[in-house]
Amino acid sequence: MSTYTTDTLSGPARVLERHARQTAQLKSHRGTIAAWLLTLNLMSIDELFDAVGGDNTDATSLLLTEHRRGTALATTVLLGAKARMLAAVCRHSPGDDYDERFQATVDAFLSRALPRAKANHPHLDAQLYWVTLRTVHNTHQAPVEVCDLPEDVVGEDVVVNIDECLTASIVLDWAQSKGLLNDQDRRALDVRFGGSSVLPVREVAHRLEVSEDGLETRLRRAMRRIRDGVSEDDGQLSQACLDALWPAPAAAGTDQAPVESTLVA
Repeated sequence: MSTYTTDTLSGPARVLERHARQTAQLKSHRGTIAAWLLTLNLMSIDELFDAVGGDNTDATSLLLTEHRRGTALATTVLLGAKARMLAAVCRHSPGDDYDERFQATVDAFLSRALPRAKANHPHLDAQLYWVTLRTVHNTHQAPVEVCDLPEDVVGEDVVVNIDECLTASIVLDWAQSKGLLNDQDRRALDVRFGGSSVLPVREVAHRLEVSEDGLETRLRRAMRRIRDGVSEDDGQLSQACLDALWPAPAAAGTDQAPVESTLVA
């Protein structure tokens, strides 16, 4: 029985599974399908899809071997039967929308998981899942941004990873300074993201005494403006991060609270 929790397939995952089933039912593929069913002691195409889509290692191993021999039908059935798994991994893939994330997941499955998995592995299905997940996760990691440091902290043993230094407060301050957010946007984002964990929209709406629909619209538009602003940024966000880490020296005679450093040596 499959351990993936996506209850119903939708969008490209559903299209992928449907196409695979229709392809497997073509008259031209009857001989190949019949041979696979006989080898696996299965009775129907539905049973074949259930076996490969679940944790039947024998079924997955057979199709993986056929895929590596260049059998296009095996690749199609693997993709369709694993559509539920791909949809689950898709949540962690890079991309601006579901279709883009699902495509990135399929690419990871075809280019990394299928070539790397061992056909005789006792937990082959879990291995395919893990390799696909690890691939999209690594793809999703943003490259480390390099930027100039203030002269008074520069040193050969000092390395700053901007991604590790960024906080919600710094990003929101920067976005508001650029006019991307108004006070109401900032308040809503502060409440949702400013704590130790992200609050559900319902709780944020209750705290702000606004409707959930209206709040979701405000958050979605604000996040889109921030994302677009980051894409067009010319280094100002990095500079804002550095300014927060190393504020300008206080004027003479002015007390200044110590700033905790997040340098990575």
